[in-house]
Amino acid sequence: FISWTEKIAKIAERLLPDKPLADDPAKPRNLDPSALDTPSLAIANAAREAMRIGDVIEDMLTGMLAVIRTNDRELSERLRKKDDVVDELYTAVKLYMTQVEREGRRWADIISFTINLEQVGDIIERVLSDIEDKKIGKQRSFSDAGMAESCDLHARLAANLRLGMSVFLHGDLKSAQELLAQKVLFRDLERAYADSHLGRLAGNT
Repeated sequence: FISWTEKIAKIAERLLPDKPLADDPAKPRNLDPSALDTPSLAIANAAREAMRIGDVIEDMLTGMLAVIRTNDRELSERLRKKDDVVDELYTAVKLYMTQVEREGRRWADIISFTINLEQVGDIIERVLSDIEDKKIGKQRSFSDAGMAESCDLHARLAANLRLGMSVFLHGDLKSAQELLAQKVLFRDLERAYADSHLGRLAGNT
């Protein structure tokens, strides 16, 4: 029986080929080429893939707070590499959409949404690089007040991201109006917290 092992293994390899890299996060999972002849179906596929990009962005954003809290350089580096996943998925969706006949506003919405997500990924990558250089590299930490403000802004930003993804997916007018209101509130808080930070720095001089 042992003498047949190698032959059986070769037969098994032919019958059970290596599984494709379906688990590769940078490979699109929903962009079915056979759907290109049916624009409505192809657009739905692209929308699902765009949501995958949103999920990667959310992972990066969530992990960024952990980096700020713990100065974990290895985590920061792993998160920055996720921007490569965002870039590859964005490129795949963009190329797929160029082959889809434009059908209503949804086509433009998907393009705009994926462009914005790609830009967000770039921003998070730059922020993480700054954290590595200016905070982790110099072993700095936030004051309790500064950390509380950062956590508040981060929570609001994450909530706005999820709300924006919901608006993209469902097109709910009420949610869209809430998102616009939250963007204004976020900017106001950002300015207020920046002033608070400068005030604390001035008080320490």
